[in-house]
Amino acid sequence: MTTHPDSGPGPAPLASVLFLAFNQETTVRGAVASILAQAGPPIDIILSDDASTDGTFEAMAEAARGYTGPHHVTLRRNPANVGIGEHLNRLVAASRGELLFVAAGDDESEPHRVETVLRAWQAGGCRADLVASHLTDMDVGGGLHGPLAVDDLSRWRTADDWLARRPHVIGAGHAWTRRVFDHFGPFEPDTAYEDQVMAFRALASGGGITVEEPLVRYRRGGVSAKDPSSSAQSRLRRTAIQNRRHLAEIRQLMKDASRTQWASRVTGPLTQEWQKQVYVERLLGADGTTALVRTFLDQAGIPFSWRLRKFWAAFRGRAWRQVSGEIPSR
Repeated sequence: MTTHPDSGPGPAPLASVLFLAFNQETTVRGAVASILAQAGPPIDIILSDDASTDGTFEAMAEAARGYTGPHHVTLRRNPANVGIGEHLNRLVAASRGELLFVAAGDDESEPHRVETVLRAWQAGGCRADLVASHLTDMDVGGGLHGPLAVDDLSRWRTADDWLARRPHVIGAGHAWTRRVFDHFGPFEPDTAYEDQVMAFRALASGGGITVEEPLVRYRRGGVSAKDPSSSAQSRLRRTAIQNRRHLAEIRQLMKDASRTQWASRVTGPLTQEWQKQVYVERLLGADGTTALVRTFLDQAGIPFSWRLRKFWAAFRGRAWRQVSGEIPSR
């Protein structure tokens, strides 16, 4: 289903908003309204649902129904859930703008977000490949709790800057160029978060800048929310999820690095990160205590204290599962 203003789509706009929603029925109306209310020149808005199992798509369609403003609005839905990385790939392919804004179904953009970011990007000659902004902390009920500051991306200029400390970024406040996405290509399908990946791509290319103003109300309790449980088994489950995400991110970063002048400098450290996460993956998949110990002893190249800490976490998680009867003792 596509909704167009009466004037038709016209020439390609400078900006597109890639709006991703999944099982966010209670918040998506406000999120859509905030995008439709964007000030400034006409933009390309793609409202997309990733095969939600609740009423997210219907709520999103209702929020967009009857829109007659200046923006070009497209409503779409994936027939099956594909995850964030592949969802973004599809939205980039469907979009028309040169600067691509990311928006989620549980966040709300300030009405001047797109206009402000475009102004900052154009003031720098459109050289930056990523424009970030600060955000506002918003609770699940919509209450606001002050700013969430991100790093000034202009301070990261070399591979050594990036290796010394990766910038603190939040993808919900990002806009990146089509050219940098096209240069590096689509995300790997299992990419869970694009934040650091796009920051790396941009910093290794045209650079990044940060708008010193909160432009997105970032809601707590989304897909990145932490599990409040403190049991050993819950910690082990969180570790497994994070391990898969880390492996996907490192794999993507290593692939992207090969297309940059930073490759010779960052490949070694990324390989070390990869080895650590493979070690964690092996611990999590170890069949019995003997296999756990063997995995620990086999990875002598990984720092001992870090290796021991991960081993102990896996051992405690396995012991809890044995006590609970989830797996047999052996």
